[in-house]
Amino acid sequence: MRKINYEVLLLTLLGGVLYGLAHYINNWIFKLIEFSGHVNWIYLPAFLRLANVLVLGPVFGSVATAAGVCLICFFQNSLLSVTLLNTLASILGPLISFRVFKVFKGREVSISQIRDLITLAVIYSVMNALAHHIAWAIVEPDQFLSISQLPIMIFGDLMGALLGATLFSALVNQPGILSFVKKRADE
Repeated sequence: MRKINYEVLLLTLLGGVLYGLAHYINNWIFKLIEFSGHVNWIYLPAFLRLANVLVLGPVFGSVATAAGVCLICFFQNSLLSVTLLNTLASILGPLISFRVFKVFKGREVSISQIRDLITLAVIYSVMNALAHHIAWAIVEPDQFLSISQLPIMIFGDLMGALLGATLFSALVNQPGILSFVKKRADE
């Protein structure tokens, strides 16, 4: 029987709660300049989906993101179908981005290299917006306000992901933190 790693479980729950809180903080800070309830010109939590996977690996990172999305949808009283497809889109955006990065670069993302994190952020901003727009087309077609919505979401995710990549790079390159993150990702 496999032993439960409580540290990874705690970090997974923390990643989910942090993502949910960051979403609401972002909405509060940028309410005056948001494009719609689902599309922001700046979406600060964008990089947290990537960070969850970078720190916790694809399985637990995806679970952390899913927990955060479910928290958001719970407080918004979203339908189950909306919650499920938003969760799926939020999980697929980062996973597809890591795969595209690997195909494009021929290697994994180096978490200590800002250039890799920026490249990943650019790929992610497109993949995430596409995944969400496909999900909305299935369960929330009324979310499409205009054709300009997709590029705005890409831009908003890119701004948030670039800021997050910069902060993540600065943090992860501190003594001890890089080895901690690498240890988590390897488990």
